[in-house]
Amino acid sequence: MKRFHRLFLVLFGAFWAVACDSPPGKPGNPHGRPDSVAGTGAGLRPDTFNSAPANIEGCVGLYTYDSLNIPFDSLDVDKGKKILATKTESFAFFRLRGRNIILRYDSAQSGKLGDKEFREVYRGNDFKIILTLRTQEQEGESVKESGTFEIIQGDRHFTVKVKGLSGC
Repeated sequence: MKRFHRLFLVLFGAFWAVACDSPPGKPGNPHGRPDSVAGTGAGLRPDTFNSAPANIEGCVGLYTYDSLNIPFDSLDVDKGKKILATKTESFAFFRLRGRNIILRYDSAQSGKLGDKEFREVYRGNDFKIILTLRTQEQEGESVKESGTFEIIQGDRHFTVKVKGLSGC
């Protein structure tokens, strides 16, 4: 019977070690992005989506996690994994825990921060989004951008580095 107990303990320990997720930011954790995530609201991490809503057309911004190896050219309305889609100076769309969330543009809090840097703020449904971006490259009407995407809900907040493509 002692052999059975030892074998049981060894197997239990092995299963426990394999089943546990490593802490955020450690290798092997598919959810941790130590170089790009900060905040106290891990439950506010946006879901990725491939197709933007039908009402996003015209001048749009499409953003994804900077840690995903998605080329800028693949950030089209109907391809590439995105976490945020914006219609310039109108609204923003993102998904959170399977829910579609649409927020309205806040022109009073939005604006230029410098030559190539600007902030867009969106509000609604108890959420506030602050998108702080810097222009990396401009090709005609298309602009490649990088920066941060912050979601605030009450006293919880979640910030992640993003990259994106915007234009008309």
